[in-house]
Amino acid sequence: MDEIINKLCRFIKKHYLCDIEPFKSYSMKKLFILITLLLMIVVSCNRTNPNEVEVETYTLCDSIYVESEFGDDYSYYTMNVDLPITKNNKLHDNIMHWMLSDETKDYKTFFQEEKDRFFAVEGEEPHSQFEGNYTLSEQNDLYVTYIAEGYTYTGGAHPSPWYYGISFSKIDGSMVGYDMFENPEQLVDIVSENIRKQYFSKYNTEEEEYLFEPDDPLQLPTNQPWIETDSVVFCYAPFEIAPYAAGMPLCKISKTDLLPYLSEKGKTVLF
Repeated sequence: MDEIINKLCRFIKKHYLCDIEPFKSYSMKKLFILITLLLMIVVSCNRTNPNEVEVETYTLCDSIYVESEFGDDYSYYTMNVDLPITKNNKLHDNIMHWMLSDETKDYKTFFQEEKDRFFAVEGEEPHSQFEGNYTLSEQNDLYVTYIAEGYTYTGGAHPSPWYYGISFSKIDGSMVGYDMFENPEQLVDIVSENIRKQYFSKYNTEEEEYLFEPDDPLQLPTNQPWIETDSVVFCYAPFEIAPYAAGMPLCKISKTDLLPYLSEKGKTVLF
């Protein structure tokens, strides 16, 4: 028994910088209890949260040389994806289905086919470009949020960009969006007020009004809202409520201000 106690003392001191030699004068029973408690604490601290999402980044880059009557040049394709790694299988599968499709779980095949489709259809002109990014933005014990952003350029004055977020509940693995709210249509006024105040106040002047329908309440974004820290983000696509020059208008509304509108699901993931 003494040899076992000595080995445990050396192990704890080496790996956890905790010297329990001074306590060896305790009775065997007290010392055994002390070591047992220390080992329980160590095991507890090292236990991985089954809902924690780590990532492995997958990158696909390619280019082709395109000949055209207007000139020869390359077309480019780039995709960066934070693949989820988690013990929560339902959460993992729902994130992957969002990135890919319900029909496939083979992400390499999916993105290779997307790349081939781009080069065959949209990337057949010189200077064409595609870039996409799926990035894990943030997470806590209740949710995880991804950001999707990128652009497609096939010629013309400017590229076609996109930017939006998607949140997932760690409780049941489901996607979280407008179902955070009991009746999303009740959000029209609070979103209209905040998008004007937070975003368009820097654009609109007495001489110029960026909104397509400046005197009417705004429609809700077609993008699903997502969670960001203590707020919910509402983001419009280009041309949805304003011209291309206005970008992708968004606003952040605190979860406290949204509390009267929340569904039970919304309360569960936000509070």
